[in-house]
Amino acid sequence: MSHTFDSINDKEWLKETHLKRSNRSVELGKQAINELIKQGKPVTYKNISNLSKELDPEGKGIHPNTIRTNDALYGYYKQHSKTYKQKENGKNLKPQRIELNDNMDFRKIKPDRKIEKVQRNYMKLSKQELVQRLILAEQYIAENNTKWVANYFEMFK
Repeated sequence: MSHTFDSINDKEWLKETHLKRSNRSVELGKQAINELIKQGKPVTYKNISNLSKELDPEGKGIHPNTIRTNDALYGYYKQHSKTYKQKENGKNLKPQRIELNDNMDFRKIKPDRKIEKVQRNYMKLSKQELVQRLILAEQYIAENNTKWVANYFEMFK
């Protein structure tokens, strides 16, 4: 017993409705993205969705999944989203052996430095740069511990 189902998308009146909704989503999404850029906020699915509800005269806005499924809106999102670009850049990185040739001199770090400024600077670094800095710090600590232990035992000879 074989049943054939007519595709819902083949209905002419439904295509027109779908096109209207799709165009509405694109317009609202683009408005939201442009507004986020003006405000200096990150262009993310959630931010676009929330802002579109404020911009929409009906108050409905668009769902985050609409951004992914609507090709025109998704393309516009990819152009302006830094988080999307970060994910794309992260995919292309292969695990590499980290070269420990950093010019970081841990002896010059002052104990009375402004921690907030240091934190801001660390937040600007990539994950790979942070890992490299952490490895360098651990190496520095390990070498100094070895020197300290050697000097400590030299005093008792």
